Amino acid sequence: MSMLGSSYTAVAEESVSASGKGARFEAEWKTIPAMDGDYKVVQLTTSKALDNKMYLDVDPYVPSLNSVVFMSTRDDDHENLYLMSLDNGRFVQLTDSDDIDGDHANVSPETEEAFFVENRTFTRVSLRAPYEEKKIRTVSDKYDVKGIVALTSDGKTIVSSLYDEDENRSSLVTIDVRSGDLETVKKIDGKVDHVLINPVHGDTLLFHVYGENQIGLVDIGTKKKTLLTDSNDHGVHPFWQANGRDAAFAQREQGDTPEQVVTYNIRKERFFSYDIREYSNHFAMNPAQTIIEGDGGGETPYIFYYYIRPGTNKVDTVKMFKHRSSSASESVHPHAAFINDTDLIFNSDADGNGNVYLLKKK
Repeated sequence: MSMLGSSYTAVAEESVSASGKGARFEAEWKTIPAMDGDYKVVQLTTSKALDNKMYLDVDPYVPSLNSVVFMSTRDDDHENLYLMSLDNGRFVQLTDSDDIDGDHANVSPETEEAFFVENRTFTRVSLRAPYEEKKIRTVSDKYDVKGIVALTSDGKTIVSSLYDEDENRSSLVTIDVRSGDLETVKKIDGKVDHVLINPVHGDTLLFHVYGENQIGLVDIGTKKKTLLTDSNDHGVHPFWQANGRDAAFAQREQGDTPEQVVTYNIRKERFFSYDIREYSNHFAMNPAQTIIEGDGGGETPYIFYYYIRPGTNKVDTVKMFKHRSSSASESVHPHAAFINDTDLIFNSDADGNGNVYLLKKK
């Protein structure tokens, strides 16, 4: 039986080797009760360093390895990437760098690689020994790379927002992973801090303009831009649903309209919204589209599961776990992601430093 499937708790204070690429570590797990009796929470990391599952848009789970990728500063306070087995909790260091943007790394389960930016160079690293790294493309120092290294599901195409501060304009670009060829799809006025590519079809970009609170789409083929919000809206934290048919985002409370999770069917060009009565800063949706997750905020630091009532825009709210994250910095925001239809990986600094947690159905 895998350790995660049992009641056994493994905690190790020190690694079994020093540090650097290929260094191996014993499990640090401890089990915590969830508020829903059908679930439990496993704290996957317990070090005094900053650990996190990367940014909001990242699902770090690799089914073929039954493992998750996470970022940690445990190697001399530098951000590096690690791969943890969910069979036994042991993990290995994938990178050995002083300047990785680990917070915004991403994972391709299809190619069994992690992708990251180091000194404006897009790079990939294999999740199998000897954890070979390959540089993909370096971008000009006139740009700031914004958001995660977004990927198509086949791991063949990267999408990024390259922000030019002097022009206050963002270039939404695609990068071919194999050749490194870069193509500018669209230039958007302002700072685009999130851009994601349709995970199934790879033909549409979903973006958010920071400060303007606007959400939009760009058709890669035609270059057509479609705004999903207007000037009176407050759209944040876009994400794609797993089916590739629907873009989604959070719409903040306005007047008599409550907090909402809004979806947009890109083929039928049709909106649908779910009313959320309890505030959450970030949202995610499971692949089956039966549960919306929210992470609360402020005086309600909980993981909420909003169970969707079939055929309606109503939800039933269940408190799953009091994560107690301070959200003092982006690195310790919960930034939860479903790794399947029931289980959720997230961050919290409840212990005073960032750690990675897994909410798991028993």
